Amino acid sequence: MESSAAAAAASGGGAAEKMKVMVAVDDSDESFQALQWVLDNLSQNYESNLLITIVHVIEPLSHFVYPNPGVHAVFPTTSVIQSVNKAQEEDASAILTHALHICTQRMVKAKTSIVGGDPKEVICNVADQMGVDLIAIGSRGLGKVKRAFMGSVSDYVIHHASCPVLVIKPSAAS
Repeated sequence: MESSAAAAAASGGGAAEKMKVMVAVDDSDESFQALQWVLDNLSQNYESNLLITIVHVIEPLSHFVYPNPGVHAVFPTTSVIQSVNKAQEEDASAILTHALHICTQRMVKAKTSIVGGDPKEVICNVADQMGVDLIAIGSRGLGKVKRAFMGSVSDYVIHHASCPVLVIKPSAAS
């Protein structure tokens, strides 16, 4: 199943449509490997017809914490919540600045977006809203047990996105 942009580029006919690619990044090496893969493999094929949007999702802070089993929930103060939110925004900005720097070195233009929510759901929703042709996402390579307990963002996106999803596995050197 080819996207319309991919089909137009493959056919070689007429004015090529823009290929919209969303790359989901976080602070992991694997997410930056996904960005690198897109730059290495798609930027040459689509040249100026490639639209890359780099998305970082900030997970909301849980407003309560259970320090030990059997102990009452602890609620953080407003100042703690504001401090954590500020730190998350600064981290997101640094991550996207690094991603843009990688694109700039390759002379590829990209847009960035910071969104809040559950990463797996937000990635699918933002892809739908933007009408992307492809989602590129890194995989941390969790084993079956960790994936069962922690969940897998890439696994969720594969099964719920309305467009093709490219999952970049960790390189052997990682």
